[in-house]
Amino acid sequence: MKWSASADKNLKRGILLLIGLALLFELIRDVQRDGDFIGYINAGNAVINSTPIYADYLNTWPPFFSIFSVPLAILDGIIQQGIRLLWLLCMVLAWNVIIPLGNKLFLDNKTKPILSRQGIILPEWSVLIPFLFVFRFVIDDISNIQINTFLLLGCLYTIKWYREGKNVKAGFLLGGLIALKVYPIFLLAFYGYRKAYKLLGFGLLTVVLTYVFSLLVFGVDQGNGYYAHWLQHKAMGETIITHKNQSLLPLLTGLLSPVSRGLDIQFNILELSPATAKRVYYVLVLLVGGLVALNYWKSSLRVDSKSVTLFAFILAAIPILSPLAWKYYFVFLYPIHVVLYQRIRSKSTGKAWRKIYFGAVALTIISTDGLIGNYASDVLEVFGVITISTLLFLTVFATLSSGHNETEVSN
Repeated sequence: MKWSASADKNLKRGILLLIGLALLFELIRDVQRDGDFIGYINAGNAVINSTPIYADYLNTWPPFFSIFSVPLAILDGIIQQGIRLLWLLCMVLAWNVIIPLGNKLFLDNKTKPILSRQGIILPEWSVLIPFLFVFRFVIDDISNIQINTFLLLGCLYTIKWYREGKNVKAGFLLGGLIALKVYPIFLLAFYGYRKAYKLLGFGLLTVVLTYVFSLLVFGVDQGNGYYAHWLQHKAMGETIITHKNQSLLPLLTGLLSPVSRGLDIQFNILELSPATAKRVYYVLVLLVGGLVALNYWKSSLRVDSKSVTLFAFILAAIPILSPLAWKYYFVFLYPIHVVLYQRIRSKSTGKAWRKIYFGAVALTIISTDGLIGNYASDVLEVFGVITISTLLFLTVFATLSSGHNETEVSN
């Protein structure tokens, strides 16, 4: 039976309605919750009251983040639910920017925002479906009142400005993001790999400036003490191997050492210590990362310094490369879905790669606790379902990229 244009529009309207209802439900529910946002408030209040910023276990961020949180803490003291509602609304509106920006950057498609002055604009399926693939992580980010959506938006703007030759702006923005939450540093390293040395330099300069500003706020001795504490106990501290952490490091720890990631489940194939497993992780990341970098360095994808499709690969890799990756970090998968969903539908793409890609998508969606229950979801996460799915996305991307010229999206 032929699919009519009217039926197509109605289906899109129905999906957008369900998305809108889900977002509305989260806004109503989360405006009354603390979420991780309370950690921001506590960090800001610690600065205001001159109390130790790391006395609160929720504060795992660099010291500059506590200074950034001061305005949030002040507003929280004036209108508690109002500041949460504003933050949540900005998260939703951020996705209204991320979606067209992602399509413009990685596919060179001029996609309009879904919410515009003209009302709700029905998107193409090539726009809507990649968003649906990460929607569970979007909901996770919103329900925890987190900052990862804004970090993704900021990273996309650095790529946009990089394409436009605005390396100073891009460097300042990326450096600021790193000063707040350090894991975008992988993107900064990639800019160095792409020989964007001005961007790299201004990014590092911004990090240094935020460090100096922190010393001015806290005092030299206390500020350096905070940074030392953060490096030792937060950034490089004990690995969190619980199943809630879906980065590659805890998965390898569970695989190589007799340590349970939760629910008393063990699946190790070796009897290494967790410390040795961590060293194996670092060696593996350096080895595989080096081989991938060398491959792209020699390939034609390296020719055009403004081509940006490979950035989708880097953004998707950030959560699993970080020693800590809660599920809401994986909103960073959105750009790779924008690229892969288009490529996977190409007639030249083999059926095996389609099956692998959609199988990995199914794993990330089906493992949602709202669909299969908390216990079953936890079991799948113990075995690293999101980590493995992300590795599959990266593998499919790397394989299919050899058949696509990245310069198709360059200026």
